[in-house]
Amino acid sequence: MCGSFLFQFGLFLIMFFATSAAFAQDKDIKLLGKWMTGSWDTFAQVDADEAADLKYRHIRALLHVAPVVIPELKNGLAFYVENQQAESRTKPYRQRIYFLSRLDGEITLQIYKISKAEDFVNAYKRADLLKNLTFSGLTKEDGCDLIYKKIGKTLFKVKTNGGKACRSSLRGATYTYSESEISPVKWINL
Repeated sequence: MCGSFLFQFGLFLIMFFATSAAFAQDKDIKLLGKWMTGSWDTFAQVDADEAADLKYRHIRALLHVAPVVIPELKNGLAFYVENQQAESRTKPYRQRIYFLSRLDGEITLQIYKISKAEDFVNAYKRADLLKNLTFSGLTKEDGCDLIYKKIGKTLFKVKTNGGKACRSSLRGATYTYSESEISPVKWINL
């Protein structure tokens, strides 16, 4: 079963990058997309919080990022993104489509909500589910675009403009503020 999944996922990646070739292989977007793809967790941060006996402690969370082909999202790379608490892996608390492209010369990450997201739980490891994602089932999250800047050869940084345009209701929040750094081995999000 694992071998079959790896074979399917390998074919999917080939198809994904071949269909994305139309955007002239923007090297920075391709590199950033490569670094984002995979599974990430907060376990080391939680362990550090516990060891320091901090009042505020991060939750044990997982972030899964898988390439997806959505023909209407052209000239960039699209990803299915799933956030889960470690103890609740069948009930993600957030599922989105991220779209990396160049807008006005800058690497921009646009975020889309998925209607009927419950139909795509664990799709990051199921190419058969990913192929069912359609543009008509997405809604752009206005005010939530992130602009990535390349710093040297081994780091991308992003920071929202500090405004309150990106609305949220997660755990009582009213808006989302983001800072992020990503390298070949680490992705730090605030």
